[in-house]
Amino acid sequence: MDIITIIVLTGITNITFALYSWQQVSNPESHFACKAWAQAQFIKAVSFGLYATALISASDDLRLIANILIIMGCWAEVRAYNQLAGTGLNTPTLIGGFVISALAFTVMHITSPVGPNNIMITTASVLVSIPLAMNVYALYRLMQQHAGSVFPHALLVINTGITVLCLMRGYLSVDNPDYIITQALFSNQLFMFATFIHGLGNGIGFIGFLKERSDEKLRNRANIDYLTGIYNRQYFEKLTTQRLERGEPLTLYFMDLDKFKSVNDRLGHAAGDQVLQLFAELLQQQQQHYHAIAGRLGGEEFGLVIPTQSITDHSTILANLRSIFAVHSEALIGESVGFSVGACTAKPGDTVQELMRQADVLLYAAKRA
Repeated sequence: MDIITIIVLTGITNITFALYSWQQVSNPESHFACKAWAQAQFIKAVSFGLYATALISASDDLRLIANILIIMGCWAEVRAYNQLAGTGLNTPTLIGGFVISALAFTVMHITSPVGPNNIMITTASVLVSIPLAMNVYALYRLMQQHAGSVFPHALLVINTGITVLCLMRGYLSVDNPDYIITQALFSNQLFMFATFIHGLGNGIGFIGFLKERSDEKLRNRANIDYLTGIYNRQYFEKLTTQRLERGEPLTLYFMDLDKFKSVNDRLGHAAGDQVLQLFAELLQQQQQHYHAIAGRLGGEEFGLVIPTQSITDHSTILANLRSIFAVHSEALIGESVGFSVGACTAKPGDTVQELMRQADVLLYAAKRA
């Protein structure tokens, strides 16, 4: 397969992923980096199309434009990976990197011999390897954030490989005047084929990762209470059942906000929702600190499962929760809100339904008292 055919196939691959990604931009479950990725792939698709045309027509001006667009596409891809991994690079920095790279390439193009030559291959290899290396860094960060996903690992390998090959190609061409893009050298063909694999692998990996995250959002949405952001009753019971089946010692706390109906009647449902959200946030903190399970069981009723052998005594945990909730609710709505608790410690063979029933009985005994 000749060099120009590979370039055309790479451009077709890029435009395919650009169109698919752009179609996904309107998907509310899609990551916002999808738009930047679609833009990057579109720029690269156009650049490869122009580059193939420039080689066929032997147009130096068209080749310059194509190479600048290739550099732009690489920096646009950095922007997409930066957004995906949250590396903190801002858009002006990335634009500055592209502008400097494009100016450097233009100067070298003007001062180099006419037609494809080794000087421009060396220049392009060095300039393109910079954004590629930045992709590697962003993907390394992404891999750390999502260690359980195969896609960041695959993308890291693909981008590291093309970066190394790019630098090797620059090294091989630097002192070889006969090293030109259209020459059927093994290293030339290998690099262009690797560019095609890079475009294909990048697209599959990026879209696969976004699909994985989108599916995770949907799963979480099915398990999370929409108002408070903590587990809903169904998932709370499922997680508690899993711990019971593993034989983990635990205590289930059934909680009900005191006089909550009065808050709704006097201050409005918006104030009531704020109180529910505040309490849920405090429960979520207990979940994080004590390997607990927090859930909204319905209305103003909440559940909290705490391992028996927690680092802090349960009575202290509840006392602190009661105190903090009273202070924060007063600051939020102008009056402190409390809660009643029913607790049940699991025994061998207990089910989550039995625990909740016993805790519920004790809860309402506490409310009557």
